[in-house]
Amino acid sequence: MSMLMEAKRLIGAPVDASGAYDGLLEDTIAGVLDEAGEFMGASILRVEDAEVWFDGGEKTLYMPHFNVSNVSVHENGIILASDEYEVYPCVGLLPGKIVRDYGTFRRGHRNIKVTYDGGYEEKDYPAALRRKLLKQVSYEFRRRNDPGLSAVSYPDGSVQKFAIGEWLSDVEAELSRRRRICL
Repeated sequence: MSMLMEAKRLIGAPVDASGAYDGLLEDTIAGVLDEAGEFMGASILRVEDAEVWFDGGEKTLYMPHFNVSNVSVHENGIILASDEYEVYPCVGLLPGKIVRDYGTFRRGHRNIKVTYDGGYEEKDYPAALRRKLLKQVSYEFRRRNDPGLSAVSYPDGSVQKFAIGEWLSDVEAELSRRRRICL
């Protein structure tokens, strides 16, 4: 089931089969996914044949996506053999195992080019992360007319104290658990 359909089911009324809110929901979903990628330090969105450039002199190169595959590494225009580097697909990092006469990747200006496929197909997002992102989409959709509002009172007397652009606490905990920290 697509995220749009799941979001519509989660939100309920006024979202219905007519599709009146589909564009707004798609924009909200895209925004939440982009913000989540920025927060985690890597994106879950699927890309093919992505190309990134790195400067040398680092022991670890972090690619901007999780779940990388089909990696090829070029150093100063020369393709490297797969036994000269190591890739951890789940976290998308490339340890600098490349050793030449001068040590690890030579320092220079963007002399390491990495091409890869990365991210997940929408149906393959990790289930816990998917649920939390949909919860955030639902929250932002419901509060779309309340910009700047920082507290909402409910009929049962409870008060919610979150700004519309802020992560819900359990969503932030899930994103933090997956966060890539580069030192």
